Amino acid sequence: ALREERARQQQLPGGLLAFIRHFWHILEPARPFVEGWPVEAVCAHLEAITRGEITGQREITRLLINLPPGFMKSLTLNTFWPAFEWGPMGMPWLRYIAFSYAAHLTERDNQKFRDLVRSPEYQEMWGHVVKLTGDGKINVTNDAQGFKFASSVGGVGTGARADRVLTDDPHHVHQAESDVIREGTVRWFRESMSNRLNSMSESSIIVIMQRVHDNDVSGAILEDGGYTHLMIPFEYESTRHCTTSIGWSDPRTEDGELAWEERFSAKDMAAFKRQIYLWSGQY
Repeated sequence: ALREERARQQQLPGGLLAFIRHFWHILEPARPFVEGWPVEAVCAHLEAITRGEITGQREITRLLINLPPGFMKSLTLNTFWPAFEWGPMGMPWLRYIAFSYAAHLTERDNQKFRDLVRSPEYQEMWGHVVKLTGDGKINVTNDAQGFKFASSVGGVGTGARADRVLTDDPHHVHQAESDVIREGTVRWFRESMSNRLNSMSESSIIVIMQRVHDNDVSGAILEDGGYTHLMIPFEYESTRHCTTSIGWSDPRTEDGELAWEERFSAKDMAAFKRQIYLWSGQY
């Protein structure tokens, strides 16, 4: 039965989403998983990177994802996806470095990742593939020489190299208006973070963030080019309809349609929408 479940996780489209559903209760035992197509969209793009690793046909190695706050950015990218690649996809040798504007955020996600991987349910299914040798919250390692290292913008991880460089909200929202801090973060991204790859042609960089300024890291990526761009605004704008290189297209058709009404209704978000600068950037 366990072999059948492993095979199912590997073969089915949307395997990462199925993995999240299955293991959600381990990380969020008191909160039910709320389905939403934005999560499916993020999973589809991350899986495109995974498929490229398996087949050698790499359609994506650079991915920029812009999502509003609360859309499971960190859990999906920094916790579930690496656990999915190590276990169900049989790639425990993969190495990850995770960056955010503060080390405590990536350390928090590493701790969740560690708790998931060493959970009895995960180990029952993939313990023969993933054997942890170090499970601190800063660096989680296994006996296949894979690791997941938590760092921050300008942090010590800039001396290491990985197969996956994950950048999750590199800007602190309240510091985004400081030209010195924001430009320093963009310079770090362009000059330091972007060359932390084991292979410049085959390893992947994934940036997932809310927008905080026209000239933030996302702005620099869009200016420089070369990234697949998944953009999901909270309210649909037909003039900014998003279609990506893997064939995904925003399913909405009417201006003003919400992205994840099951979790964030128009009534719930009304107070945020009245804050024009906040809404136009982050949402």
